[in-house]
Amino acid sequence: MKPACLLIVVTLAGLLPNAVAQCPDREAVYEQLRSIEQLSDNTSIIKAATQLATQCDRCRATKDSVYAKLMHILGRSYWQSGQLDQGIAYTRKAIAINSLQTPLAREANLANSYNNLGQQLAEKNQYLAAHSVFDQAIRIAKKYPEKYFVGAIALVKKADLYFLQGDYQKANDIAKEGFALAKRANDIKMMVQNLAQQMQALLEMHRYSDAKKILNAALPLTHLLNNPKTEAYILTQEALLNTALGHYKAVIDTYQKAFEANKKADFRYGCAQTLTNLGFFYQLKMGNQVEAIRLYKQALTYLDDPNDQARVLDNLGTIYQQQKRYNEALTYFQKALLTLSIGFSEASFSANPSANVIQRIAKKEYFLTLVQDKADTWLDWGKETNNNPARLSNALKTYTLADTIIDYMRWEHTGQQSKLFWRDKTHRLYEQAIETCFRLKDAASAYRFIEKSRAVLLNDKLNELGANRQLSPKQAIEEERLQKRVSDWQTKLLTEKPNTSAYTKALDSLHTAQEQREAFVHQLEQTNPVYYRYKYDNSVLSLSQVQTQLAKRDASLVTYFVGDSSLYALGISPSGTKLIKLAASGYTTLANTLLALDASSDAQNQQFTRYLSVSNQLYNQLLYPLALKPGRVIVSPDGMLLPFEALSVSATKPDFLVNRYAFSYAYSINRLFKESIATSTGWANRTGSFLGMAPVRFSTRLNQLPLPGSNMVLQRIGDQFSSPTLLTGKLATRQAFRQQADTYQVIQLFTHAEADTLGHEPALFFSDSALHLSELSGSSLLSTELIGLSACKTGIGANQLGEGVFSLARGFTALGVPSILTTLWNVESEATYDLTERFYTKLAEGLPKDFALQQAKIDYLASVDLSGQLPNQWAGLLLIGDAEPLKKSMALVAWSAGLGILALGGIWWFSRRKRATSDT
Repeated sequence: MKPACLLIVVTLAGLLPNAVAQCPDREAVYEQLRSIEQLSDNTSIIKAATQLATQCDRCRATKDSVYAKLMHILGRSYWQSGQLDQGIAYTRKAIAINSLQTPLAREANLANSYNNLGQQLAEKNQYLAAHSVFDQAIRIAKKYPEKYFVGAIALVKKADLYFLQGDYQKANDIAKEGFALAKRANDIKMMVQNLAQQMQALLEMHRYSDAKKILNAALPLTHLLNNPKTEAYILTQEALLNTALGHYKAVIDTYQKAFEANKKADFRYGCAQTLTNLGFFYQLKMGNQVEAIRLYKQALTYLDDPNDQARVLDNLGTIYQQQKRYNEALTYFQKALLTLSIGFSEASFSANPSANVIQRIAKKEYFLTLVQDKADTWLDWGKETNNNPARLSNALKTYTLADTIIDYMRWEHTGQQSKLFWRDKTHRLYEQAIETCFRLKDAASAYRFIEKSRAVLLNDKLNELGANRQLSPKQAIEEERLQKRVSDWQTKLLTEKPNTSAYTKALDSLHTAQEQREAFVHQLEQTNPVYYRYKYDNSVLSLSQVQTQLAKRDASLVTYFVGDSSLYALGISPSGTKLIKLAASGYTTLANTLLALDASSDAQNQQFTRYLSVSNQLYNQLLYPLALKPGRVIVSPDGMLLPFEALSVSATKPDFLVNRYAFSYAYSINRLFKESIATSTGWANRTGSFLGMAPVRFSTRLNQLPLPGSNMVLQRIGDQFSSPTLLTGKLATRQAFRQQADTYQVIQLFTHAEADTLGHEPALFFSDSALHLSELSGSSLLSTELIGLSACKTGIGANQLGEGVFSLARGFTALGVPSILTTLWNVESEATYDLTERFYTKLAEGLPKDFALQQAKIDYLASVDLSGQLPNQWAGLLLIGDAEPLKKSMALVAWSAGLGILALGGIWWFSRRKRATSDT
């Protein structure tokens, strides 16, 4: 092999200098490309291909399929050498040339370039773009039989993306398509890889019998392939299947075969992975921690990368943690931190890396797992030693570090990968951190962690919807450029060996790029505060600041965190706090029962005794222990949104909290109070005080029932404003809303809505068509102070751990609307009309919004019979967000001032007339 490689290099070296003096024709360039492709390493290929490209450019060679192949080779080589952005740039050049509809461009070659580009974009976590590019590769490959194998590669890569995104059914379907195309290409390797991808997805869906069938199809093909590396991968999938089926002896045998196959292929990383997997199996399934430790230590001998070494050391630490050998566990966690070569050298268990060090870490996911395991160990040790304050304090300090890592990761991660990451990782982290605070009786830190969990679990979707449209084109370009530089240097850092000059240079360059991005971000805090608040501002108001805001409102606050095993409730008043812990399972069962009974008037009527019992139990769990004084209460829920006003103090008779408390709700207290502190904007853009829309009847294709009488209610509500605009009937169109909504202080909609409970995106219906939640991201409702969504289920949606409730109310919150009147279930039209009208009447009297809604409900209950007093009729209308009185619009202020002038003029005229009369 070595002499052959040397001959190629010598031959090529002889070709290129002579070629500089003369311009090679198309065939000569192609032959040189074939020689270049056979070079032994990417560095040599890049050097030779760059020289050839320079020569072609100097000769003004035609940009044809051969030149495109040259660009493709450069793109592939830069990519494989870890220079991802250069790889993408050259690959795009190859695509641009072969996309030209000229005789010398070759469309079939686009399949290869699109396939490479898809993989490159996937490595940059640009999953949506990668999916689109893979689709192009597949489409073109299917047109050319000689490219079927490329299409099969693109399909397996696309399936892997879906797997990473957690869409296992889609991954299975795409891999099945990939297998069929590979079969048409008679490509056994790609047939096996697509089968392996199918099996991986089926295992995640617990479809073990189907996975077994795929395995039976893959094994004989693997034997035909005679590729030890692929064989090891299939054997690993077999071991995972046997683990799920409980065939533990077969698991051990299969992993051992996989290890031998990886050794045969001289695949050191594969050997380490197999040993690690087997160690994990012994640790979790066999309870044989001694053997697990032996296997982990053996895996370390095959690993060269510090990140991989740290992960195995972390696994070793978790074993000692399980054995309650906390000192040894922390020894391994600290050793793992030191192994990472991140410039951290403190051996003391209580020492953690600084924020500056965290910024430089490329693979923060691994680092977060390690830090979280260390924090968990401190917590467990503290619990075992009678809540030892020093150990719990170390736990708290380490959880705070983990939270800082999350902050940085939120800046760097995008799309579906982030959703899965937050769902799988951060929820348990925050639960453990809050438990630490509970044991330390540290309400201030507990509040901070609860709010930070909101920022990740509830607000990320709001940030995605609301942030990007806030940037000017110039700012958007600059942000993308700075983020790209950070990403480039992170990628470069991963390709360099630690403790080398190249590694140090890359590390310094990464730090500089991160500092430049941070400076830009902090500048946005001043120049574009709305964007900053949506995307980057992870700071949390202190507990004392929150109490100051509560004192201004004469209000109390209760915020909740629902963990896997425990529910934490924190009550805050202007002068004190109380933190309680409950079992999560009991709460979840009761909450689901309450909402089910609330959703049906018939069920509630027939099971009213049960309803009272359930609502009373929830009251005793969620509110009674906090001893909040009657009056204004802000509720910040976690996940499910319950109507607190419909909880009953009594279990035997209706004694609802609406008579004691004026409730409002907030997705995030931090967001609520920060926005109220921020300077109000948008007055200049307002053209009116009130926009009301009531389609009454809907296009037949929308299949929505008419809402007779809604236009009359809207008219009466509009009469309470100085300059109302009322769009009813056919005038209440989707386009009219999009065009006019951003210029009114208050918006009220009487219509139908669709919640995200059946796999459909939340939508509002207008007379002609529907407005979907995703379309709101292009709107600008920042000058709107209050929007009333008097339609069914505008406040609920799919409750996904890590994402929160994806509802219409959230969509409008994401656009900066501070106050939203929304509904939780299919509300009765007449009751909703009545309550909404009463709410606006009270609002016009100057009451705060929460008091206005409370009084509207109390007055309504006094005016209806027993059937109308069922909570199903009145409790579903909630106020989310700012509850302060409605600010007087400029039109209303001018109108009021005009009345005042007229009144003063009238008094002056009357007094003059009276004086004149007296004189006569």
